[in-house]
This record gives sequence, structure tokens and C-alpha cells, in this order.
Amino acid sequence: MLTDAEERLVQDVLEVGEVIERDTFEFMIEEGLPAEELRILGSDGSAETAIESLESRGLVTTERVEETVRDSSSPEESILIPGTDFERVERRYVYFTDELEARYRE
Repeated sequence: MLTDAEERLVQDVLEVGEVIERDTFEFMIEEGLPAEELRILGSDGSAETAIESLESRGLVTTERVEETVRDSSSPEESILIPGTDFERVERRYVYFTDELEARYRE
């Protein structure tokens, strides 16, 4: 059984996932998304709580991944400004599990 916040998080991810031409659960199991992007879905702080709750029960996994990103105030400006710097950042990725998919579909 999922809590309301957990179910809302999964529903929000599935709604956003409708734009990709791929099963959203498959995508989230194989590739995941940065936790920062999932927090946008729950702007009231509920997404982070749901992620932690789901992780504690083994329904999602998280992994720290180091990525290279543009260091600028906006993507538009970084393209226009020559010599825009890049920086290495560590992001926490969230991955759904098969068990989460099964529980959600119950």
C-alpha cells in the first residue's frame, strides 16, 4: 500500500512521462531521474518525503552520480556567452523498482 504522497509522486511522474515515447515505469527503472527534478513535482516538500519513505521500504533506489553541467544562470545565456564554464556536480538519481510498479498497479 502506498501513502497518498507516494502515490501522488508516482502519478506525477507518470503524467510527465506521457511525453516520452516509452513506458514511464521502464524508463524510471532503467534510467531514473535526478531527485531535484522530482522535487519540482512536489513543490510543497512532499516529493522528498515520499522518496525517502519509498526508499526505506525498497520501492525506489537512489544513487549519487557525478555529471558535468554548464555553470550559468540560464541555458539561453550559456549558449550566447563564449567561454561559459562547465562544472562537475553530484546529483542523486531516483530509480523506481519492479515492486513499486506492482504495488502501484494493484
